[in-house]
Amino acid sequence: MSLEEFEAKFKEFFHRTLEKAPEVRTWNKIYQMVVDGQEFYIEIREGSIRIVQGRHPSPIATLTTSREVLAKIMSGELDAMRAFMMRQLTITGNVFDTVNLKKIIDVGLGKA
Repeated sequence: MSLEEFEAKFKEFFHRTLEKAPEVRTWNKIYQMVVDGQEFYIEIREGSIRIVQGRHPSPIATLTTSREVLAKIMSGELDAMRAFMMRQLTITGNVFDTVNLKKIIDVGLGKA
């Protein structure tokens, strides 16, 4: 999964989540992603989302995985929590806050 594909799909999921979970409009969160060494971050601020290449100086958490695992998570083939438990996804920083990313993915996939 390329960064562009991830960005398009995650933004689609985010907009679905705005409709089903309006509390997302109050979030101010930044998550760093490292996918096969490529760094980008997800910035959620007051109902909007940006996905930016590079490293953010102070993310809530950093999630590291492979393109293959990310693609499986985004397609619903692999649950993010299961990937974490199987050590296919590592998280540093505030692990508990990353449940918000899972919520966006679950709503996007129609699971919530």
